[in-house]
Amino acid sequence: MLKLLIPISLLFVSLFWKGMSSKEENRDIVVCAATPLLNEEMSPDRPTNLVVDAPIALDPTKSYTLPTLTTNSKGEVVLYWTEKDPQNLISLYFSTSKDGKTFGEKKLVFADAGLGTGRLMRPKLLFKKNGDMVAVFSYRPGGATPPREARSATPSHETNHNNHGTQAAPPQARPKRSSEIRFTVSKDGGSSWTTPTSVDTDTSKLIRGFFDAVVLPNDEIAVAYLKDVKGSTKHEERDLRLAVSKNGVFQAERLIDPVVCDCCNISMVVDQSGALHMVYRDNNNDVRDMAHIISKDNGMTFSAPKILYNDKWEIKGCPHSGATSASTKTEQYITWFSGTRNGQSGIRLTNSSGNLLKVLDANAKNASIAADAKTAVWVWEQTSEAGTTSVFYSKVDNGKLLGSQSVNNSNNGQNASSLAYNGKVLIAYEVVTADKKTALALQTVD
Repeated sequence: MLKLLIPISLLFVSLFWKGMSSKEENRDIVVCAATPLLNEEMSPDRPTNLVVDAPIALDPTKSYTLPTLTTNSKGEVVLYWTEKDPQNLISLYFSTSKDGKTFGEKKLVFADAGLGTGRLMRPKLLFKKNGDMVAVFSYRPGGATPPREARSATPSHETNHNNHGTQAAPPQARPKRSSEIRFTVSKDGGSSWTTPTSVDTDTSKLIRGFFDAVVLPNDEIAVAYLKDVKGSTKHEERDLRLAVSKNGVFQAERLIDPVVCDCCNISMVVDQSGALHMVYRDNNNDVRDMAHIISKDNGMTFSAPKILYNDKWEIKGCPHSGATSASTKTEQYITWFSGTRNGQSGIRLTNSSGNLLKVLDANAKNASIAADAKTAVWVWEQTSEAGTTSVFYSKVDNGKLLGSQSVNNSNNGQNASSLAYNGKVLIAYEVVTADKKTALALQTVD
């Protein structure tokens, strides 16, 4: 029987309890809350057929986003996500499962109104071989929303007669936006964390974002990100940077590519041989196709950029849509969106050689991919004619793309994450609730 991590609502019970496919295996999936909701605090219209064997993890007053699945250094399943409360405090939590079914008590990593929750800048929770946990996330000092331009309280058509008819003072310029990529470390399994620190030692007020982070074969951390070009007069101009730790301390950032698409997320993965692959959206005279570079020395040097698939998509602006990638024992797979006009516009899936495996139709969006040694799992959102979304997935087994299937009863699902684990596939995603908040759901498919 599947136990769902959603707020109390008759509407969403029907989304997850009816008609499980014979191709989909039901699992009991429970996340225990550190401070559970008591039964007497639950809504009186709570359905009695929603079985709860553990405290409810989800508080209906909060919004839950960016559920992400991974494994720790012990091979256990880890789910991490963000929560936003009515006071706009954003918290990053994680929970661990020893069997991929039942999850233990959630643990707090960091909480602050400035914690980033953008879909293109998902927090990363990393596990080093020495047992350390490292969380990397975007952070905006001063809160999530920068101040707007100060506006005069005096309407422009009115004058101040005590000041000889002069108009109100002009609005002040909007403060320069800035954001950082910060990291925090836990050496005790996530019970306590160090004070978050920027991976970039440059203190200039600049935007840094659209990052990815990985553990390198030498057990150091690499973080790639886009950064504002100092002194640029363009609306947005960013280059690609990389910061790598040494003995746990991040060294000075290095410039990887001076001209890139300015608002698309980066993807990094370490393959089975220990090579670091980085995929990012390049910008060659407004042709914005995906570039692929490889490092075989823990990020010290990289190969020359190679365009994965020559869509020749020319667009005068950033698509705000990057790539995700994953590596099996024998191959790397990459998925991204291209708006090319060659008749193949949409989300595509290729291997590292640029061989095109499939292009999804125009109703697909927000794709991601994960893999174990043998199998890659491709997930995305599919929009129906009625405008609702649901989660679909397809497996790549030994280089062969299998047929796509929907995750049953995943109506209103979005921003999915997947994990191949012990011959099964775990898929976590957000569910848009009736009050426009988002909740979490987690299913296992065979």
